[in-house]
Amino acid sequence: MANVHFVGFKNYIEVLTDVNGWWHSVKVSALYTLGVVPVGVLVPFTIALLLSNFRKSVRDFFKAAFYLPAVVSTVIYSMTLKWIFDPMHGFMNWLLENLGLPPQPWYSSESQALFTLILMRWISSHGFGILLYSAALDRIPKTLYEAAEIDAASSWKKFWKITWPLLKPTTLYVTITSLIGAFQAFGGAFFITKGGPMRATEFINYRIYREFYELGEYNIAATMSVLLMFMIVAVSALSFKIMGSEVEY
Repeated sequence: MANVHFVGFKNYIEVLTDVNGWWHSVKVSALYTLGVVPVGVLVPFTIALLLSNFRKSVRDFFKAAFYLPAVVSTVIYSMTLKWIFDPMHGFMNWLLENLGLPPQPWYSSESQALFTLILMRWISSHGFGILLYSAALDRIPKTLYEAAEIDAASSWKKFWKITWPLLKPTTLYVTITSLIGAFQAFGGAFFITKGGPMRATEFINYRIYREFYELGEYNIAATMSVLLMFMIVAVSALSFKIMGSEVEY
């Protein structure tokens, strides 16, 4: 057995002082998270509210349709989105050209690659949130709305006084899970951009993958994994601290 010796905080110091490595990936992941999370909360919330006005069969159909990307293999939907946004033969550029707009380089451009992955996430990731919000809306007692109608409350007032307060726990949960999912992003960078162009989409998880499988820096990869865990815990705790005080259970 090889000699084993304790290196203390050497690996952490090496990672945390690597501006072009770890901190670059943190910046990319943070920008991705800022682009993904607000939409990942607002869009499912809005869609669930709109669906609540339809009969059950219609609601069930659309909930299943929106949730479909979640049950499809990451490889399949990544390749599908890669074709849709293909700069040469993709559907999006075909659509733009038919609308009289110039085609875009999408994920092949350093300046647009990260936005393209954010846009892909917007398209494919709302099903889980819609299911949660729909279930939460179904649990709100109808008698509350009936009492509000007797008091001649407007639709806007019913939303702010009944719907929104009772959906805050769900909003907190969706926000935290969206944050965690965004910081753990990997599939788009791996299957579509390979972290490029020019490392524009090198998320933390993709950086960890490269350190472990491509560079053989197992100690650095393990260190980054631990730092990512602490980062997710800290961001989740901060979100709970900010939003949790307003949540009514």
